[in-house]
Amino acid sequence: MFSQFEKLLHGLHLYGAAGIAAFGWGVCCLLDWPADPWLPLWFCAALLIYNADRLRHDPADEFNVPLREAATRRFRTASLTLLGCAVVFLLVWPILHRDWITLALIALGAVVCLNYSIPILGFRFKDLPLIKTLFAPSVVVMSVMALPWLHEPARHDNLTFALNAGRAWMFLLFNMTLCDLRDINGDQRTGIRSLPVLFGARRTRLFLWGLFGGIELLTLASWAAAGNRHRFTWGIIALVGPIYLGALLIAVRRPQSERFYEWWVEGMLFLPACACLLSAFHCQG
Repeated sequence: MFSQFEKLLHGLHLYGAAGIAAFGWGVCCLLDWPADPWLPLWFCAALLIYNADRLRHDPADEFNVPLREAATRRFRTASLTLLGCAVVFLLVWPILHRDWITLALIALGAVVCLNYSIPILGFRFKDLPLIKTLFAPSVVVMSVMALPWLHEPARHDNLTFALNAGRAWMFLLFNMTLCDLRDINGDQRTGIRSLPVLFGARRTRLFLWGLFGGIELLTLASWAAAGNRHRFTWGIIALVGPIYLGALLIAVRRPQSERFYEWWVEGMLFLPACACLLSAFHCQG
């Protein structure tokens, strides 16, 4: 069972939003982009999208995440308040900085992301085959890489950029597929055709092991292509990443609690940032 603190943290998606912001910071660190201008935007965008998604009742959540669903209902007023604050910040911040590119991207991104669970365009992306699994990884990678790239030229060659982008997308797809594997029963009952629903549990686990291998191959390729500045960081990722992801794969062979997914599966989003911090401390030492 969740404690009161956990209900607040996960019911309002504060932990997940922090994970997305930390993931973006780690990606920018590895590509030598300044992340500070974008951290509050990533955090608030995650709060907006996930709170909007959870405020709209989805019958599948009653089967997939009953504790989180109950927490969302309990903190509905707080969730609406948080959502409103996120909207205000996302609009005011780029206006104050006269950053019209970011404002336009936020407006377009909000429509696309909200249409995932709310039929703004007359349908929900979530109802399309495979989109429940592919949507979040694609949107997050575009968000954390497009904003800095559009404001500042890439500081690395195309190969390094492509390796980072490919690994980031596969890493997030691994995260989302694990969550959808948990949700397979509820999604089947409500007609959501996620990757695990279409593939089945056994083939989804094989797919996850394939992703696991692909992520590590791209990690080793990034380590080999990295200059001295980031080679130690990629070494940490190449060592710690397989241990963490492998432990998750072994653990989900048996049914796990909501707490496991909320803390440990979502916790993998913090891994790149932790590797960058450890590398920074090592260099200072």
